[in-house]
Amino acid sequence: MNDHYLKKLDRVTAILTQLQSKPVVRAQDLAEKFDVSVRTIYRDVKTLENAGIPIIGEAGNGYSLMDGYKLPPVMFTKEEVLSFITAEKLMQKFSHQSLGGHYQTAMEKVRSVLRYSDKNLIQNIEKQIDVFNFHSQQKEEDSLKNVIPIILESIAEKTQLNIEYQTVDSRVTNRTIEAVGIFFEFNFWYIMAYCTLRKDFRQFRVDRILQIFKTQTPFLQEYGQINDYRKSQGNKVKAKLLVDKKIMAHLVNSKKYYGLVEEIETDHGMELTFETEWINDGFPRWVITFADYATILEPESLRVRM
Repeated sequence: MNDHYLKKLDRVTAILTQLQSKPVVRAQDLAEKFDVSVRTIYRDVKTLENAGIPIIGEAGNGYSLMDGYKLPPVMFTKEEVLSFITAEKLMQKFSHQSLGGHYQTAMEKVRSVLRYSDKNLIQNIEKQIDVFNFHSQQKEEDSLKNVIPIILESIAEKTQLNIEYQTVDSRVTNRTIEAVGIFFEFNFWYIMAYCTLRKDFRQFRVDRILQIFKTQTPFLQEYGQINDYRKSQGNKVKAKLLVDKKIMAHLVNSKKYYGLVEEIETDHGMELTFETEWINDGFPRWVITFADYATILEPESLRVRM
């Protein structure tokens, strides 16, 4: 088999994987992904149809697999198997309980379709990978085990949630929220949501949710992606820090994420100026990770918050 047919075989197999993983796949998107012409994709799809794969759709409208069609188990490369092992270690240490259990079940299904040699690879290598996490899991163990799946279901269905929430000062309140998304930051999971009580957007720490119920009430408005929201939401506040020069190498990536606009070297350290939308939550949580090496110059409210 020459190189041309090997490339076609790899591409056709990859197209089949795309059809398995997405509701609709456009020929134009496949052509861009595999760097071939759209006409070549048409021929590849025809090859799959000739092999007995029931593909629905046509050129210009996108393709999908017939509903209910079951494909035989896929095979994974050695590199993919190793990536699964590493991801499993991360999930064990950093996922919420409600996610970890489902991921473990999914991994068991993945293991079941591996070749014997790959199963041996997992057995030999999985004990050589570890992730060290210094965050206590006790608080999370006391929280609801199924909270994140409920949140994700409400986002997908665009329905409101009722939560019983314990604030940082131990007050318990009842809220109706419309979840925009969830994110993991500094060892905790958070919900970004519109609070119907406050008529504004709020962040809620998942481990402080005491009760959660999904309602049948639809969202009042449409929301974008959570990353777009976090970048644009709220008014920016100016903050200045004086940071010891010896730790600057550890802040290379994070300082830009938190809104660095100016960096000046002085005799006493690096003076960093930020414009941040997260002055009450995300920004102080970040600063506290290197607080022994930083002095807050402004605003006063940040010093009080810390």
